[in-house]
Amino acid sequence: MFKKNIDNLIIILNIIFFSYYAIQLLIFTDEFAMNNLGFFNHAVAGLSEIVGIIFVTFVLAYIIIMFRGIEKQLPFIFLIFIFQVLVSLNFWRYVFTNSPGETSLNIIATNAIFFSVLSILNLFFIFRNFKKI
Repeated sequence: MFKKNIDNLIIILNIIFFSYYAIQLLIFTDEFAMNNLGFFNHAVAGLSEIVGIIFVTFVLAYIIIMFRGIEKQLPFIFLIFIFQVLVSLNFWRYVFTNSPGETSLNIIATNAIFFSVLSILNLFFIFRNFKKI
Protein backbone atom coordinates (compact mmCIF):
# COMPACT_ATOMS: atom_id res chain seq x y z
CA MET A 1 0.00 0.00 0.00
CA PHE A 2 2.77 2.45 0.94
CA LYS A 3 4.68 1.71 -2.27
CA LYS A 4 1.56 2.41 -4.35
CA ASN A 5 1.06 5.73 -2.53
CA ILE A 6 4.66 6.80 -3.27
CA ASP A 7 4.18 5.90 -6.94
CA ASN A 8 0.92 7.85 -7.10
CA LEU A 9 2.57 10.83 -5.41
CA ILE A 10 5.35 10.86 -8.01
CA ILE A 11 2.79 10.61 -10.82
CA ILE A 12 0.70 13.44 -9.32
CA LEU A 13 3.80 15.63 -8.91
CA ASN A 14 4.61 15.04 -12.58
CA ILE A 15 1.05 15.91 -13.59
CA ILE A 16 1.15 19.13 -11.56
CA PHE A 17 4.61 20.03 -12.87
CA PHE A 18 3.80 19.48 -16.52
CA SER A 19 0.34 21.06 -16.19
CA TYR A 20 1.89 24.22 -14.74
CA TYR A 21 4.41 24.53 -17.55
CA ALA A 22 1.81 23.61 -20.21
CA ILE A 23 -0.55 26.32 -18.97
CA GLN A 24 2.28 28.83 -18.88
CA LEU A 25 3.37 27.92 -22.40
CA LEU A 26 -0.10 27.71 -23.98
CA ILE A 27 -2.09 30.41 -22.21
CA PHE A 28 0.54 32.89 -21.05
CA THR A 29 2.91 32.44 -24.00
CA ASP A 30 3.94 36.10 -24.24
CA GLU A 31 4.57 36.58 -20.53
CA PHE A 32 6.31 33.21 -20.15
CA ALA A 33 8.65 33.94 -23.05
CA MET A 34 9.47 37.42 -21.77
CA ASN A 35 10.11 36.21 -18.21
CA ASN A 36 12.02 33.03 -19.05
CA LEU A 37 13.67 33.83 -22.35
CA GLY A 38 13.97 37.59 -22.09
CA PHE A 39 12.33 38.31 -25.46
CA PHE A 40 9.30 37.45 -27.54
CA ASN A 41 8.54 37.06 -31.24
CA HIS A 42 6.27 34.85 -33.33
CA ALA A 43 8.88 32.10 -33.76
CA VAL A 44 9.33 31.90 -29.98
CA ALA A 45 5.55 31.88 -29.54
CA GLY A 46 5.16 28.99 -31.98
CA LEU A 47 7.91 26.94 -30.36
CA SER A 48 6.56 27.69 -26.89
CA GLU A 49 3.12 26.48 -27.91
CA ILE A 50 4.56 23.27 -29.42
CA VAL A 51 6.44 22.53 -26.19
CA GLY A 52 3.23 23.27 -24.26
CA ILE A 53 1.37 20.73 -26.39
CA ILE A 54 4.13 18.18 -25.72
CA PHE A 55 3.72 18.83 -21.98
CA VAL A 56 -0.04 18.28 -22.29
CA THR A 57 0.66 14.88 -23.89
CA PHE A 58 2.94 14.06 -20.96
CA VAL A 59 0.11 14.94 -18.57
CA LEU A 60 -2.29 12.71 -20.51
CA ALA A 61 0.25 9.88 -20.47
CA TYR A 62 0.61 10.12 -16.69
CA ILE A 63 -3.17 10.24 -16.22
CA ILE A 64 -3.50 7.08 -18.32
CA ILE A 65 -0.74 5.42 -16.28
CA MET A 66 -2.47 6.40 -13.05
CA PHE A 67 -5.77 4.79 -14.08
CA ARG A 68 -4.57 1.83 -16.16
CA GLY A 69 -1.54 0.96 -14.07
CA ILE A 70 2.16 1.06 -14.74
CA GLU A 71 2.39 -2.32 -16.43
CA LYS A 72 3.98 -2.12 -19.90
CA GLN A 73 4.28 1.68 -19.82
CA LEU A 74 8.08 1.83 -20.09
CA PRO A 75 8.15 3.77 -23.39
CA PHE A 76 6.06 6.61 -21.94
CA ILE A 77 7.94 6.79 -18.67
CA PHE A 78 11.39 6.42 -20.18
CA LEU A 79 10.71 9.04 -22.88
CA ILE A 80 9.50 11.54 -20.30
CA PHE A 81 12.48 10.79 -18.06
CA ILE A 82 14.98 11.30 -20.90
CA PHE A 83 13.25 14.54 -21.88
CA GLN A 84 13.45 15.84 -18.29
CA VAL A 85 17.13 14.91 -17.98
CA LEU A 86 18.05 16.60 -21.26
CA VAL A 87 16.10 19.75 -20.43
CA SER A 88 17.63 19.95 -16.94
CA LEU A 89 21.14 19.45 -18.36
CA ASN A 90 20.49 22.22 -20.85
CA PHE A 91 19.34 24.57 -18.08
CA TRP A 92 22.37 23.66 -15.91
CA ARG A 93 24.64 24.37 -18.88
CA TYR A 94 23.40 27.96 -18.89
CA VAL A 95 23.85 28.21 -15.13
CA PHE A 96 27.40 26.80 -15.08
CA THR A 97 28.59 28.87 -18.04
CA ASN A 98 26.92 31.96 -16.55
CA SER A 99 25.35 32.81 -19.90
CA PRO A 100 21.63 33.35 -19.31
CA GLY A 101 21.14 35.25 -22.56
CA GLU A 102 18.41 37.84 -22.26
CA THR A 103 16.83 36.45 -19.10
CA SER A 104 18.06 36.20 -15.53
CA LEU A 105 20.27 33.42 -14.24
CA ASN A 106 17.95 33.07 -11.25
CA ILE A 107 15.00 32.05 -13.43
CA ILE A 108 17.11 29.55 -15.36
CA ALA A 109 18.48 28.08 -12.13
CA THR A 110 14.95 27.72 -10.74
CA ASN A 111 13.81 25.87 -13.86
CA ALA A 112 16.94 23.71 -13.73
CA ILE A 113 16.20 22.76 -10.14
CA PHE A 114 12.56 21.89 -10.93
CA PHE A 115 13.49 19.71 -13.89
CA SER A 116 16.36 18.06 -11.97
CA VAL A 117 14.23 17.19 -8.95
CA LEU A 118 11.53 15.70 -11.14
CA SER A 119 14.13 13.79 -13.14
CA ILE A 120 15.48 12.26 -9.93
CA LEU A 121 11.95 11.39 -8.79
CA ASN A 122 11.22 9.72 -12.13
CA LEU A 123 14.47 7.77 -11.98
CA PHE A 124 13.42 6.59 -8.51
CA PHE A 125 9.99 5.72 -9.94
CA ILE A 126 11.56 3.70 -12.77
CA PHE A 127 13.84 1.77 -10.40
CA ARG A 128 10.99 1.01 -8.00
CA ASN A 129 8.80 -0.35 -10.76
CA PHE A 130 11.30 -1.75 -13.25
CA LYS A 131 9.97 -5.31 -13.13
CA LYS A 132 6.42 -4.10 -13.81
CA ILE A 133 7.24 -1.84 -16.70
